[in-house]
Amino acid sequence: MTAPRSRVRPTQCICVNCGDTVHGRANTRRRGPDIAWYAHCRPCADLVADQMQPLGLLSGGGVDVYQCRTCGSLRVCRTGWRTRCHLCLDERSAGPSLTVGTRLLTRLPDEPALAERVCRFAGLADTDTIPTRAAAEFQAAIALGEELDRHRRDGWTDLAGDVHGLPWYGARQAPFSHGTWGLHLRCGSWQRLRDRTCAKCPPEPDDRTFAALRDTPYLLYLVRHRGLLKFGVGGASRVRQHLRAGAQLVEVVEGRHADVIEAEAVLKRQKRASGEPLRWWRTRRMPESFGAGTEVVRNGVRISLADYLRDGIDVTSRFTSTPDTKRDSAR
Repeated sequence: MTAPRSRVRPTQCICVNCGDTVHGRANTRRRGPDIAWYAHCRPCADLVADQMQPLGLLSGGGVDVYQCRTCGSLRVCRTGWRTRCHLCLDERSAGPSLTVGTRLLTRLPDEPALAERVCRFAGLADTDTIPTRAAAEFQAAIALGEELDRHRRDGWTDLAGDVHGLPWYGARQAPFSHGTWGLHLRCGSWQRLRDRTCAKCPPEPDDRTFAALRDTPYLLYLVRHRGLLKFGVGGASRVRQHLRAGAQLVEVVEGRHADVIEAEAVLKRQKRASGEPLRWWRTRRMPESFGAGTEVVRNGVRISLADYLRDGIDVTSRFTSTPDTKRDSAR
């Protein structure tokens, strides 16, 4: 994204990704285009030129949803502007970009539980050395989850935002943003999440935001449909929605809301190991409840939710033993 002139920040004289000094106007021979609100040197800009793929989901609004080709995470950007993944750094990331990772690594000797979470996120064994880049990306994933969590609510999925400051600073740096968007499952429309309810549908009695639900129970679920696995988070109604669409229940684990959101971020990160892209499955094989497919993998990928939410409680039987669920599964 190219930041407006009125929003010039001191970092525009330094490449935010590698720390090299840049000169001249943006998108010239010596200086690359501004990307995701920050200045880039030409080599760093060229390195991520094809990182994000536009999905064409937001028609006529001047913005679109982009998906990272590496980790699959979503980001919103103005159509025609340049953006990059909220989470993924690269081989040129250095200096200030890794500072947040360095700070996180200094905490790990005194916080073994945190060290274990970072290792799971990076796909490392507990005895492996955690790279500074992986620690920085973990912090960005947590920051992104917290930002999206402010807008999360029942009946919406595939939340995509635009967090100024990620992936380099591990936190929001300023309010500049193209907003947070999501797919309303009842009407199937993408909308910017400004209010608590859908602009096209009458409000539901149980609509609510999740800004204050950090310690309340929440669900991490895994369902199967036609050779595909879909993981995600939500309430009981979200799980049953997949069952009504014809999916088969695999596993449901209940935990603290904040822990469930973090576990989902780790699952998304590790989904990159699933191999071939899912673009053709989106239209031919997936039920509508699976959304854009950002949490969908092939059936051959092994996922055990208990490995990601180790303090959670297995509540799969809650959805396999009640009359309502049996009726839902039979549809």
